[in-house]
Amino acid sequence: MHSNINKMWLMSAASLVAVTSYVNADGDSAQMRNLENRVNALEQKKGMGGMINPNGRPETTDGWDFFITADVLLWQAHEGGLGFAIESDQSNLNTPLDHSHIENPHFEYDWGFRLGAGYNMSHDGWDLYANWTHINMHSHHHEDVDADGDELLWPVWIHPDSVFGATRVEEAEAHWGMHLNMIDLELGREFFTSKWLTLRPHVGLRTAWINQHYDVDYEHLLTSQGLLGSKVDLDMRNKYWGLGPRFGLNTQWGLGSGWSIFGDAAFSLLYGCFKTAFHELDRSLSGIGSPYAAVHNSFRQTAAITDLQLGLRWDHMFSKDRYHFGIQAGWEHHMFFSQNQLTHFVDDAEIGNFVLNQGDLTTQGWTLSARFDF
Repeated sequence: MHSNINKMWLMSAASLVAVTSYVNADGDSAQMRNLENRVNALEQKKGMGGMINPNGRPETTDGWDFFITADVLLWQAHEGGLGFAIESDQSNLNTPLDHSHIENPHFEYDWGFRLGAGYNMSHDGWDLYANWTHINMHSHHHEDVDADGDELLWPVWIHPDSVFGATRVEEAEAHWGMHLNMIDLELGREFFTSKWLTLRPHVGLRTAWINQHYDVDYEHLLTSQGLLGSKVDLDMRNKYWGLGPRFGLNTQWGLGSGWSIFGDAAFSLLYGCFKTAFHELDRSLSGIGSPYAAVHNSFRQTAAITDLQLGLRWDHMFSKDRYHFGIQAGWEHHMFFSQNQLTHFVDDAEIGNFVLNQGDLTTQGWTLSARFDF
C-alpha cells in the first residue's frame, strides 16, 4: 500500500513537471511570436528613408542642410547668501536684533543674447547644433538709517576681528554683478511620435564661465569707542569655469497652421574650478586706508545646472520649401547649484574660520528666438 502511494506521488510530480515545461515552452513561443509581430508592424509603418519614427525637423528642398538661430534674452538673476546688512526698527542696544530684517541686493532685469548654428545630417535624421549664450547681470541696493534715530543697521560682511568688526553703521551699500558665458554642443534627433507631437532627445557638452563680483561699502561706523565717520570697503570675487556632459529633451506640441507649444528641459554636470577673493579695506576718520584682509581661495568642484523652457512657436516654409523660418517666445529658467562660494568670515576669536557654499544662482526671464533653415 505504502509503495503504491509513493509511485502515485512520483507519477504526479513527473506529470506536473511535463505540463509546466510544455506551458513555459508554449508561453516563450507566444512571447517570441508577439515580439516578432510588433517588429513587423513597426517595419510596415516605416517613414521615408527607412525610419520607424520619421523626421520632425524642418526639411528644406535642395538646401545646404544648415540652420542658424538668434535669441534676445531679458533675464533676471537671483542668488542666496548675499544679505549685506541687518536693520532693526528700534534703538535699544540691549536687544539689537529684535524686530529686525536682512537687507538683500535688488536684482534687476538685464539684456543678453544667444547665437547658434547647426547642421542637419543625413544619417538617421540626426542634427548637430552649437550655441553661445552671453549676458551681463547686476543688482544694487543702498540702505541707511532714519534721521530720527529709531533704527539700527548692522554690517554682515566685515571681518568680526577687524577694528570695526563689532559695530553698527549708518549707511550700507551693495553692488553685485555677474558675467555669464555658456557654450553648448548638441547631437540630437527630432522625430514624430504622433501627427501633432515631436520629440528631440539630445546629448552633448557644455562649458560655462560664471564670474561674479560683490562690492559692499559701510559708512559712518560707530565703534564701541564712539568713533563716527569711518568707512569699510569690501571687494569680493567668485569665478567659476567648468566643462561636462549635458542631456536634454525638446518637445513640440502642434496646434495647427504652423503654431505649436514647446517645452524643453536639460541637465548638465560640469567639473571645474572656483577662484574666490576677499579684500577688506578699513578707512579711519582721516580717510587713510588700511587693508585688513586679502584672502584668495582656489579649489575644484563639480557643479550641476538645470535648464527649462516653455513657450509658443510659429513655423513657416516658403519659396517652394527651399527655406524655413521659425519664431518663438517663451519663459526660460536656469539653476546653477552651489555657485555662491564667497568667503565669509564668522569668528572674532578664531579669525581663520569661514564658510562657503551659501546659496544657489538662478536666472529666469523672457526669450525671443528666431531660426532660419537653408
